[in-house]
Amino acid sequence: MKKSGFTLAEVLITLSIVGVVAALTAPALVMSSRNQANAARLSVVVSNLENAFTNAIAQEGASNIYGTRMWAAVKGIESAGEGPNANASTLGVNSTEAQLARFTGELGRYMNLNGFKKVRSNAYYTNGGPYVMTSTGGSGEETTLGDTFPIELKNGAVMFFRAFSNGSNQNLTEAQIVELGGSMYSNAADVFIDVNGKSAPNAIGRDLFTFYISERGILYPGGGVDVSVYDGDNRDSVWDNPASGWACLPEQGVVANSGWGCTARVIAEGYQMNY
Repeated sequence: MKKSGFTLAEVLITLSIVGVVAALTAPALVMSSRNQANAARLSVVVSNLENAFTNAIAQEGASNIYGTRMWAAVKGIESAGEGPNANASTLGVNSTEAQLARFTGELGRYMNLNGFKKVRSNAYYTNGGPYVMTSTGGSGEETTLGDTFPIELKNGAVMFFRAFSNGSNQNLTEAQIVELGGSMYSNAADVFIDVNGKSAPNAIGRDLFTFYISERGILYPGGGVDVSVYDGDNRDSVWDNPASGWACLPEQGVVANSGWGCTARVIAEGYQMNY
């Protein structure tokens, strides 16, 4: 009876092909897994931060975030600006330890924090990040975070706040905002969230995302309709508009504004990173 089988040469050729395919696909699979994990982490941090703000408003009997103890901690600090930004305050590395500790302590009443560091972002990141986003990761240092200081969460994420406001600073009337399809009427502060702290890639749109905080304590993503309307750009400055400065379309070769608009895309697609 004749027996069939594979020769040694055939086995070696097959293994070589499998090895080549694995080498080509493994990096993409690893990146996809990392991206989805980061998107899931973002969902958790956003939920925790919004809960912290809304709980503070409710438990402290405030009508909005401006009336909470944490916003009282920044009221009047290095106040500057004109017009709608006349109430703006800066809380950052140039502020005192006591000022930073007071704000962080009040926020820590409502979410699990490890504390803060009185250090600029480019010094906080040991590799010099954060970096602008590309389709494969990031390259080129980004300085948007400026003099913000890191607040570390117990789950490994880190947040950077800036551009605090102590009162109404809307650019349009509420009626105008509603007519344009927006629901954000005031920007209490900006927050940048790095979902995995100092861990790689420290790239905007990969593990670092940006939001506006409304007076109600709701986070609105950069590159979304609400932020676009609030900024006075109608509905044009959004992530899916290739001509927008907030565009996040790397599959089309368009990643504008360093990738910040990808925040809105991740949320719009159900906390998935499909790019």
